[in-house]
Amino acid sequence: MSELVVHLGRPDDLVTADPTALLDDDLGRTIPGAEELFEVLLARRRPRRGLDRIVVTLPAGEVGDAVDGVDAVTARLTAGLRRWCLRRLEAVARDAGLQRRLGVAALRPGIPLFLVGLLFSTDFLAPDVPEFFQNVLGNGVFLVIAWIGLWYPLDTLFFARLPLKRQRRVLTALMAMPVEVRTRPSAERVVPSDVTGDPR
Repeated sequence: MSELVVHLGRPDDLVTADPTALLDDDLGRTIPGAEELFEVLLARRRPRRGLDRIVVTLPAGEVGDAVDGVDAVTARLTAGLRRWCLRRLEAVARDAGLQRRLGVAALRPGIPLFLVGLLFSTDFLAPDVPEFFQNVLGNGVFLVIAWIGLWYPLDTLFFARLPLKRQRRVLTALMAMPVEVRTRPSAERVVPSDVTGDPR
């Protein structure tokens, strides 16, 4: 089982970030920890639901010495991450609905533009039209106009929604992952590294 590790200064950093904390605190963040986990998982070739777990590291002072303290923080972070994923899924659903409505609305002017462009393109491809106008207008300008009429609606309805579908899969996988909390011996900022060892 592989691990998705996120280093936090305090439990609240999982779902919120205060960039102004960077002025005085090495543990300040510019994005919430949940957003970082989401971006890491989104960059993977395929989210592996059930094969990953989330590891949250916190300074010892933020967890407490008692075992119950760790369990309480784990339960709080798990519930918070699930809620964060649900809110993001709702936003993705709204974006998908908007893309669908925009695509359908774009078909209204797009289909007539396609038909007009195709009609003029066909007219300029008649045998009695000079070859120059056939190439420039028949196979060129009006054919492009016809294509533009359908390109945006089809792109909006099909291809523009693909990233949203991937986000939905990633959020669903993220929401199902178990969360483990580990303590760090110091309150210093931990800089994650990629597989090459270079800081990211």
